[in-house]
Amino acid sequence: MRVRLRVLVPGTRVRVRHPGGGERGLWLVGGRVVGSGPDDPAYDLRHQRSGRARILRRSRLRLTRTTRR
Repeated sequence: MRVRLRVLVPGTRVRVRHPGGGERGLWLVGGRVVGSGPDDPAYDLRHQRSGRARILRRSRLRLTRTTRR
């Protein structure tokens, strides 16, 4: 069974599922990584407080708030 994941827009706030070291807290989506597949795309993220950068797959992210446009 295929699960369809929502595409995230820049500025969306997310949390990481099963966070590892340094992955707790709220993250802001910066954009989609070029060349990542359509089934499970990767996103460029910045930690809201510290500004750390990470690239994670959509399946590891949990949507908390979307931006209004």
